[in-house]
Amino acid sequence: MALMDSKLLIAGTPNPSVSAQNASSSNPPITGQDLTGTTAGTAVLSTYSIDLNPNAQTGIDIGEGTPMFIRVVIQTAFTGCTGLTVGVVVDTTAALTSGNVQTLASMAFTSLAAGTQLFLPVPPQVANNLSSGLGFEFIGASFTPTGGTVTAGKVVAELTQQVDDPKSFYKSGFAVT
Repeated sequence: MALMDSKLLIAGTPNPSVSAQNASSSNPPITGQDLTGTTAGTAVLSTYSIDLNPNAQTGIDIGEGTPMFIRVVIQTAFTGCTGLTVGVVVDTTAALTSGNVQTLASMAFTSLAAGTQLFLPVPPQVANNLSSGLGFEFIGASFTPTGGTVTAGKVVAELTQQVDDPKSFYKSGFAVT
């Protein structure tokens, strides 16, 4: 699992009383953003946004040539809906509610089971304020269920450069021939 940094958290709420040593599935270090009650086709914006350049408000290259991703993990399995689409959103305000919100990329989950994760690529021009870039100061995510109203489901999302692929590990005792 990737290192979780609360300063890069987009969806979910840190639980300061839980450390890595006493965390469990019933007592997680981050409580996922609850999407219960969201109807199909309704986009819910992430709990937080990340300020890409709080000082000069000019936008910066947050990845400096390195691909960036929004990592989304389903913390509580989704029921009541058949799918969930996640989007990378940018805006000029921290609340992502200026009416100027733009969705730059989106991807649908193929499974809604707890523990499923998705890495959504962040387009490289997100924070570039030059003529070739977008110049938005804040980045966040949107979550849109499909096929019904969510009766249960929580997500945790963070901005990261690290893509964890647990399927790339092999069981002990494998042989290469």
